Amino acid sequence: MRNDKRMNHIWNRYNALRGYTAQSELPVALFLLKKTKEEFVSNSKKPTEHKAYELMLSIADSYGMKNPYPDSKAFFGAFMAMDDEDIDWEMALASADYKEMFYIPKVLITEFEKHFNPNTKTVLIPEAEKFVPYLTELVSRHSDCEFFITTMNSVSKVLLDEMFKEHEDVIVEQTSIYEYEFSARKFDLILAVPVFGARERGEDNGDFICREYEMIAVENLLLHLNSSGVLVIVLPARITFAAGSIKDLRDFIQGMYKLEEIAELPTGIFASTAIKTYMFTITTGRTEDIMIKRYDAATSNIKKNGINELVLIDDTFVMLEELMELGYWNVDHIFGMVDEEWQRYQNSSIKKEELGNIAEVFRGKAINKKDANGSIGVVNISNLNDFDIDYEGLDHIEEEERKVANYLLKNGDLLLPARGTVIRTAVFQEQKYPCIASSNIIVIRPNEKLLLGTYLKVFLDSPMGNKVLAGKQQGTVVINISYKDLKSLEVPLLRVEEQKVIAEEYEQERSRYVESIRLAENRWNEVMERLQNTILNVKQ
Repeated sequence: MRNDKRMNHIWNRYNALRGYTAQSELPVALFLLKKTKEEFVSNSKKPTEHKAYELMLSIADSYGMKNPYPDSKAFFGAFMAMDDEDIDWEMALASADYKEMFYIPKVLITEFEKHFNPNTKTVLIPEAEKFVPYLTELVSRHSDCEFFITTMNSVSKVLLDEMFKEHEDVIVEQTSIYEYEFSARKFDLILAVPVFGARERGEDNGDFICREYEMIAVENLLLHLNSSGVLVIVLPARITFAAGSIKDLRDFIQGMYKLEEIAELPTGIFASTAIKTYMFTITTGRTEDIMIKRYDAATSNIKKNGINELVLIDDTFVMLEELMELGYWNVDHIFGMVDEEWQRYQNSSIKKEELGNIAEVFRGKAINKKDANGSIGVVNISNLNDFDIDYEGLDHIEEEERKVANYLLKNGDLLLPARGTVIRTAVFQEQKYPCIASSNIIVIRPNEKLLLGTYLKVFLDSPMGNKVLAGKQQGTVVINISYKDLKSLEVPLLRVEEQKVIAEEYEQERSRYVESIRLAENRWNEVMERLQNTILNVKQ
């Protein structure tokens, strides 16, 4: 949690500015206010509304800042309301976009700090505004180190300069770790939490292996380690299991560097996102055995209390040869290697095949405008039940069928949510009207000669299927699954004749189950109605 005393102090100052500027503009407003006051003090001139406002505009222009005050009256009111105490620039920076800004929690900075050692002399902290309000404390505790602090934001650069103007061992630069030559220096220690989930970079990706910004960051930062340097970086779950270029990046890291540790962080560690994240420790050298850890929060009500302490709930290690054989860094699967059920599944003689080789996997279509009288049905997440699809509750659109031809659902397609809080799978049955899936749904269209949709549902709904599917999830509280990543999911592939036997028995027993539930509910309702009528008809 943030330092309450310091935060209260800055908010008291902000309250003095209430009505003069917006909360999101607080850092710039405070900076321009402070610089304007300093100019009048140094020149021993008496401020007037016009002179103060003109001077502030000049200062704002010199720093390339946008004027946060609506007019001269508002600025001068703030000018007269504020005292002359030194401003805590770090807390000012921490107060910007308080609900939206991505901040690193103190508990994670504590973990980062464990990687300092007597040989640590040069430290890189990119996108340093994420480390406030603990950044100055971190730097002060390691005053024997030289810090290279970066930001991409011009306002943050100005405030960071103010924060560290008395620190000769701190260099602040405005640059981007997503650009190849952001620095010519190399470092003993790099601590980083890059952007998550940003739109992929275009075709010009600077010759990096991947186009995702967080993946570019890890590759780029590794290039800036010195001969004994350490990179500690937090990345989203996709780095551990995704195929394609991300797999190439994993191979590059474990082949060219020493992957020391993968630590799964608890859900909710970052207040602004529910993305599942991992902390990686990577050094120069050769990967041998990798420590695998799983942390949880010490408190149960994370949303209310935050995460003040990380508790190690499980750990193991995996050899490089085993990791290469797996082909991914999926922590669930690595821990599963010591799970008896998982071992039986992996060691069974059942043939397994990647889903992308036996089925077409694609995302549904984005829908802009609904039409209750439309001729095309749209399956949404809310229509997916435990066993089937609520066809009566479908939305509809009016569109030429040729324009949605690539999205039209077919009999036997398996549907599952791309995001949400619960994973439900359902097999589509053709209706009297054409249907498509919305963009929040992933469609799996089996190759009927190799795979049946109902058989696949039975597997994915099983405990082992849940484990395999969980390995492809990027989120925990809010599940996020990429259809591209699902293509690498391994499915036990029985002969089609055997699949048919399983599918037919499933359908028969499901029908009996549903009918039994219906009859039981009818009987229960009849009994309750009779008992209630008995009470009401009792003679007084």
